[in-house]
Amino acid sequence: MTKSINKLLLAMALSFGIVPFAYGEETDLYDFLWLDPDKKVYVLQNKIFPKTKTIYFDIGYVTNDSSEFQDTNGGQVRIGYFFNEVLGIELNHAQYGSSNNSAYESVKAVNGLEPFIRRPLTSTSLFAIWSPFYGKINTFNKIFYFDWYFGLGTGAYKMETNLEKVVDPSTPSQFETESFVPIQLKSGLKFHINRRLHLGVEFINTNFQAGSAENPNADDWKQSNDLIFSMGVSF
Repeated sequence: MTKSINKLLLAMALSFGIVPFAYGEETDLYDFLWLDPDKKVYVLQNKIFPKTKTIYFDIGYVTNDSSEFQDTNGGQVRIGYFFNEVLGIELNHAQYGSSNNSAYESVKAVNGLEPFIRRPLTSTSLFAIWSPFYGKINTFNKIFYFDWYFGLGTGAYKMETNLEKVVDPSTPSQFETESFVPIQLKSGLKFHINRRLHLGVEFINTNFQAGSAENPNADDWKQSNDLIFSMGVSF
């Protein structure tokens, strides 16, 4: 999962190295060297899909890499509002489900022990959204428009862990629920199909403090990463 996320981020970085994008307002000032020094030209960059005072609603499929011994995925719903072309606010909720993967089965078979697991259950977050970039891609003689945005948020993050079982093997095997107030960072691309419909891909990095199998009584910063593919509507 981590490798796939790294490949996605690399592809996004390379894409923006060759795809034209715009930053700022629709009227930007440009200097042309062949004009008189005292003359300037304003270029109007028409936005085909404006965001000011729009509401959007998305549903998405989530994959998560919080534990190397679990296959974790789920669903997400989010609703947001843009105050202007750059700034917005968003509320989202994600629900997760997990199952043991081949790494878990291998450790259990070789060592006869249960590996340490911490996996997400739910996430409810409020984000401040900053969307400074927009651009277009010309593919197969058709132009696709997109927005590139960033977010900073927090909320309620619930996970479950078998930490007590790992620390004390004599205890029954069970998972206990943990609740965190995380710091969340995200970045995403929204591709416009038309004025109402859009597709999206998003990466969320969730940071929280919790104990570990090595130091169960000392809270250190941990990370959980989500990759989300979504579709939605704007009003």
